[in-house]
Formats: sequence, C-alpha cells, structure tokens
Amino acid sequence: MGKAESTEGILVLGPPRSGTTLLRRLLDAHPRIACPPETNVFAACGRFLRSEKTADGVGIGVLEGLEYAGFSREDVLSRLRELAFSFHREYASRQGKARWAAKTAFDAFYLPEIEALCGDRCAYVCLERHGLDVACSIQELCEKNGAYLRELHDYVVRYPAVLEAFAHAWADLARGIRAFAASHPEHSFLLRYEDLVAEPDATMQKLMGFLGESWDPEFTSKALSSRETVGLGDWKTYGRSSIDASSVGRWKKLPRYTLARLAEICNPVLELCGYEPVRVEPEEPPEAARRRYQVGLLLQRLKGAGRKDREPGPEPAPEE
Repeated sequence: MGKAESTEGILVLGPPRSGTTLLRRLLDAHPRIACPPETNVFAACGRFLRSEKTADGVGIGVLEGLEYAGFSREDVLSRLRELAFSFHREYASRQGKARWAAKTAFDAFYLPEIEALCGDRCAYVCLERHGLDVACSIQELCEKNGAYLRELHDYVVRYPAVLEAFAHAWADLARGIRAFAASHPEHSFLLRYEDLVAEPDATMQKLMGFLGESWDPEFTSKALSSRETVGLGDWKTYGRSSIDASSVGRWKKLPRYTLARLAEICNPVLELCGYEPVRVEPEEPPEAARRRYQVGLLLQRLKGAGRKDREPGPEPAPEE
C-alpha cells in the first residue's frame, strides 16, 4: 500500500476558480469518500496559526504565545489537527464512508500552515489550471459576490488593475502548490483541470489509483445528477448536467494590451506548470490605440442616434 493510500484524509489544493468544486463533487460521488461543500476549516486553521515577526525577529502568534505559557508547538498543532479532522471524520461517518476529503478554494493561501498542521497525515490533490483562465474566472467570482474576499483584497490593493491582481494571485499560488507537491511527492498528485474536463473518467481513474481506490464511470454521472446538500463553493457547477471544456481558453478573448500585461506576469509560472507561454504581440502604437478608442466612441454615438430615431414622437395635436 502506498503512503497516499493509507491516509485518513484527502485535501484538495488549488487556486480559487481552478475547478476545485467540480473535483469535490466527483470525489464525493465515490462510495468510500465523503467530501462536503466548503467548510473553510483548514483556511481558518491557517489564519489561526499565521504569525508575524517583530523587527528583532520575535514571532508573534498563537504558537509563540502558547509556547510561553508552557504548551509545546506539537501539542498545539495536535489539538488543532484533531479539531479540524474531527468535523470531517464525523461527516464521513454520517455518510457511511471510510475516508474524508476537504476542499475550500482559499486553503491554498495557507500552504505553510497546512503543511505544519497536516504534514504526511493527508493525501493532497494539487489542482492546476491555466493562469489567465483562473484570473478571468476570479474576476467573475468577485463580480458575483460584489466583494473581494480578504486574501484577494490584498492583491487588489497592491495591483489596481484587477485582472493583473488576480494573475499575480494565481502565479503565487500555482508556484506554491508546485513546491508543496515537490516536497511531498509520495502524498501529492498533480491534476490538471484541462485534463479533468477533457477526459474526466480517465483522469479520475489515475487519481483514484494514486489514492488506492477504484473509479467507475457511473460515479461521474452520479456526481452531476446528485441532489446532495448544497453549500459554499462554485455556484455554476450546480447548474451543470455534464462536464465539458467550454470554460477552457476564455482568456483568448481578452484585449491585446491586457493579454500582454497578464502574459508578463503569468508566463514564467505557466512554463513551470507545463503550459505553453502566452504569445505576446508587439505593443500597439499609441496612435492606433487612440484611433480605435475614437472609433468606439463614434459607434456608440451612432447607436444612440439610432435608438433616438426609433423612439415614438409626441402625439399630433388634434384637428380643430
């Protein structure tokens, strides 16, 4: 039995909007694996464990504070781990399943803390997706929410152009997840979103082989037709009855200037993850950009004039 096969828990780690909710539903369709909607438990543990340092290098956080009070680091981690695991263990038991899995999209912002908390006690499914598609999809999420959640808000503060902010977030997370998987090779499985939507059953069979489980294509149908308890996560997946690749390559419709800016941010990490870098066309001369902008304004004016012509005029005065 491999090391990943003997673990009690399975954690899905991926940037927000990289297909983690789709993967969660597929995992939960397995008769031995229970994966609830986003519990936010591990992200919360990450926040709980995160500490800061003074200018003199003194750590300020829970672990450091409790250590002064006589509680060892391992004691605190052990208690917190039991708290986090116990919710998912009980959820799996209620479903009559042997193993639990957890996915919350924002867990990926707390990789060092999750590593300290879980170490080799879990198997990790590390999800990758093209960075520009992730940036576009995060923008859609924020528009849907009407807010930037805390972890993304930090990026928006630093980078006022939101797609560039989300591209930076993806690059940091994707690079971190790659490093995490490399440091836990026997417990980590790299899974590409584009493979999952192109060949869901073949991809799940490979993943299940890593986890020591089997996969039946019927589980895929079950995942999408299930009337499971709804919860936090990608709202779009609940409206889907099949898996398709329609969300792949949405970034290709972005304006040339935006593509160039995002490519500069993402290309090094895209290549690290095995994607083709985004080809950057020569920058548009300022005169051409100004003409394109003026043409857009003229078209808007023509559309406005057309609407005005179609509007009904005042009623004619009655003849006396």
